[in-house]
Amino acid sequence: MNMPFHKQILILLFSVLFLSGFAQSDNPDTELFLFTDREFCVSGDTVWFNVFLKNGQSKSNVVHVQLTSAGNHIIGTVMKKSSDNRAEGYIQVPDSLSSGVYFLSAFFYQHLSEEEREVEKKSLFVYNRFQPDLTELFIPAPESKLKEKGIVPKLQVKPGKSKYKVRENVSVELSLGNINPSEIKEVIVKASLVDDLARQGGGRFLTSSAASPMVVPGFEEKDGFILGGKVTQTDSNESPEKAVVFLSLPENPSFLDYYVTGDDGYFYFFLENAVGVGEVVLQAISENGTELKANVEFSMQKIQQPVILQKQTLNQQQIDFMNVLTGAGFIKRLFQENYTIPPIEFSMSNGFSIPVYGHPQRTVDPDEFYELNNFREISRELLPGLQYRTKRGSTTIRMLNLNENAYFETEPFKLINGVPVFKNRLFASLGSSDIDQIEYAMEDRLFGDLRFTGILALYLKDNSNRWMANQPDFKQFSVPLLQPEKKYEIRLNPELKENIPDLRTVYLWQIMKTGEDQKIDFFLSDIKGKVEIAVEGVTQNGQIFKHSEIIEVK
Repeated sequence: MNMPFHKQILILLFSVLFLSGFAQSDNPDTELFLFTDREFCVSGDTVWFNVFLKNGQSKSNVVHVQLTSAGNHIIGTVMKKSSDNRAEGYIQVPDSLSSGVYFLSAFFYQHLSEEEREVEKKSLFVYNRFQPDLTELFIPAPESKLKEKGIVPKLQVKPGKSKYKVRENVSVELSLGNINPSEIKEVIVKASLVDDLARQGGGRFLTSSAASPMVVPGFEEKDGFILGGKVTQTDSNESPEKAVVFLSLPENPSFLDYYVTGDDGYFYFFLENAVGVGEVVLQAISENGTELKANVEFSMQKIQQPVILQKQTLNQQQIDFMNVLTGAGFIKRLFQENYTIPPIEFSMSNGFSIPVYGHPQRTVDPDEFYELNNFREISRELLPGLQYRTKRGSTTIRMLNLNENAYFETEPFKLINGVPVFKNRLFASLGSSDIDQIEYAMEDRLFGDLRFTGILALYLKDNSNRWMANQPDFKQFSVPLLQPEKKYEIRLNPELKENIPDLRTVYLWQIMKTGEDQKIDFFLSDIKGKVEIAVEGVTQNGQIFKHSEIIEVK
């Protein structure tokens, strides 16, 4: 009696000690300080952030930044690789997001397992452009707000005057020379339109963390990130005693990884230097053939107590301000097509140069031969050493072992576009017009603890992977990977014609050096109101400070 291929793999795997390739963490008490380029935005805007690390003791250099509702429901999340104890990136606010107060926070992967860790959340007021004339809004209760300390008189902000016209140039002197660089870790200067509601009701708020229900081992994310989840039986929520989970990246067919779960069913994969947004395929197989499903649990910082909100009735000035913003958001979409950053395509800088199964012994291009209608004909005509047999509705595939001059008793390892395939019926309808290339090897191949009795790999002309549709054993989904490097850009001197509106609400946002006085210049937009020129940052002992001056645009 022939043994199913997935069972052969599991028997081999479960007889070998499985060692994780992740480094252990000493779980240092590293604090993260989050700063954003704005306190409010219109739905659909892009919010930039800088995260400063209090010390460089953590081996992890990947910072997670998430945007949540007051109840901690995830709106967006970003993973950014830090450099020199700083991570800079952006989060795109969904255009469909309702008006309200949301919160940004930063954390490391190892923080997910910590209970009652202090979590600092920074508010972001969002105004939906399809919700005009709001009369009330839920805002944070003032007693939960953290105070930011100024360091006066050492730090001073001196604009040239107090009142300006639209599009006028503003020159500001910053007295940073009296500040000892050894006292201050980082300084950011920001010039932005003032929203009185966000200025009074927003800020920084302290909550405490709740440990993730998922078992979070002491892994460090170094130049990559960890994708984890849990395997359960398809017909129940119970985890199998043992399972093997395969991870494939269709956009990088040479990449393949696997994980052997324990009794708890959890699995973890480390994707190093994977950037952009990628397609991931997960498959879970059991020793006894039980149908399994792999459930992904994305990294999310959980909290014990959400930020308390209270209803705020808006006055006419606040309503008018929101209407100006939402109207400006609509106009920007008419005159500025690229108001958001386009999605970043997948890339993996250190990907394998050859398939995971090694160099094939034979490569076949079906287009070089007469057209064959299905894989049965292809195997007979083009693939010597491969047996493809169908009997009573069941299909078996066997590979010739050239070293023994006899066929292997078990099936080869089969892949389509780099994705492992354990159901032979998926090959049946593939003909010459579908297949770009066939690679196979008629010998034993090893991959980690896996032994492959031959290799059969098909690469299709259609890269959309529609062949996986309606296959319950495949879990295919898009996953945000590391955010690539992109510099913050802002028009300091907008060269716009008078009939082209300039509707910026942020005019300047940059990191400054201390130890000497400096002068900054920026141009205002067409929006009238109050503008805040702020210098904020964090001291070497972890104290956040802020000092600002207000000018008027009339």
